[in-house]
Amino acid sequence: MSRTERQPGNAWRFGLRIILGLGIAVWFTLTTLPCVQAQTTVPNGDPTVIATIPLGEPFGAGTFAAAVNPRTNTVYATNPGALSSPVGLDCDSHDVSVIDGSTNTVLSPISVGLNPFGVAVNPTTNRIYVANAGGAGFDSCSSEPSYSVSVIDGITNSVVNTITVGLGPGFVAVNPKTNKIYVTLTGGCCADGNAVAVIDGSTDTVVNTVTVDLDPFIVAVNPRTNLVYVTHGGDKITVIDGATDTVKATFSIGSEARAIAFDSNGKFVYVAARNINQLAVVDASNNTVVQYIPVGKRPHGVVFNPANGRIYVTNRNDGTVSVIDSSTRSVVATVPVGGFPRFLDLNRRTDLLYVPNATDASVSVIQDEE
Repeated sequence: MSRTERQPGNAWRFGLRIILGLGIAVWFTLTTLPCVQAQTTVPNGDPTVIATIPLGEPFGAGTFAAAVNPRTNTVYATNPGALSSPVGLDCDSHDVSVIDGSTNTVLSPISVGLNPFGVAVNPTTNRIYVANAGGAGFDSCSSEPSYSVSVIDGITNSVVNTITVGLGPGFVAVNPKTNKIYVTLTGGCCADGNAVAVIDGSTDTVVNTVTVDLDPFIVAVNPRTNLVYVTHGGDKITVIDGATDTVKATFSIGSEARAIAFDSNGKFVYVAARNINQLAVVDASNNTVVQYIPVGKRPHGVVFNPANGRIYVTNRNDGTVSVIDSSTRSVVATVPVGGFPRFLDLNRRTDLLYVPNATDASVSVIQDEE
């Protein structure tokens, strides 16, 4: 979907439609790959898929985002519905899949709000936060709980609170140092969001709402600098000061931006540049792009591993993960995974990566011995 089609005058300006529209478009053209759980050895220490964990029959937009709780070695994966008709989102999607990271087995799913999208973990408090996108204001889903953030207890894997936020919560990020949770509000068919909700994790209340530019999409927090980065539907990125919850800067990467990751020193920001199939390397001191690194087609998720200095990028249209050496800024490996890999996460205690595959309804587990 082009930027021209997504001007402010359009009724359906819900930022998450980018994912939903594309997800359903390929749903009928791609053959679902087999999801057979398997364990393999890692040859010569190369990054390798050591397991593929099936989560059930493919549904809606498929398995979308993963978040790891290193404290319990548990993986959480969201499964949003799809844009199945002109009247709104699928009203049957409420589940978050739960994976035991020690055995790669699927546990009982957790029922949350309508259309769970973003998910993030605070390992300090052992809380998991899920953004429920809702039905975008359409009557077909008006009776469903939506526009909320579900709070999950990491010990019991049960919902302990539901926080009402603004229209169209999409992605969520946590700063464990400040116990603040940030949620992008993309609006819906009937109202604009264009904001980031700030939640106090100690009280589970919205304490601030930061107005940003059109179509806030993905949010990421750098705990080292206490800066919050928000990508939008286009090439713009907003930087929020986490101490004051005010906009500090905006900048462009020259391409439609997706996920964001940070190096361990807080010097560089890595942004998936979706339209040009590159990873943008941004100097955090002046918010300028210093290099583009070619990756696969339609990069989406990005994760940095401080243990080995490598960056991992999911390439949605290739079904691969690019592995980048941050010191040389070059791709050192390309790992095949499942269909339409989205937003991955890393367990920093085990150094295992978890990649949600949308069209397979599965999670690939990557081990990198480097």
